[in-house]
Amino acid sequence: MFQVTSMKDQEQYWAQREKPYRFVTAKEFAEAFKSYHVGRSLGNELVTQFDKSKSHPSALTTNKYGIGNWELFKACLSREYLLMKRNSFLYIFKLCQVG
Repeated sequence: MFQVTSMKDQEQYWAQREKPYRFVTAKEFAEAFKSYHVGRSLGNELVTQFDKSKSHPSALTTNKYGIGNWELFKACLSREYLLMKRNSFLYIFKLCQVG
């Protein structure tokens, strides 16, 4: 949501050139939006519960990460191995420095 709350910043976005500028607080802006037909329809849409039976079964995840723990472990391990290969020069340099 675009919201300019600073008095100095809000004036440059005033669209009603024929009316003089008046500072609008965030509370006034929210109330005006809720009274507007778009705000009312959006509010009504958000109040209704989501019906999972109407959506495609593969559109929603069935567990926390979308894949099993073993696949997650393999993906993290391969990422770490790739990073170690990419920075192998640093690992070798640090190993030689210690010895």
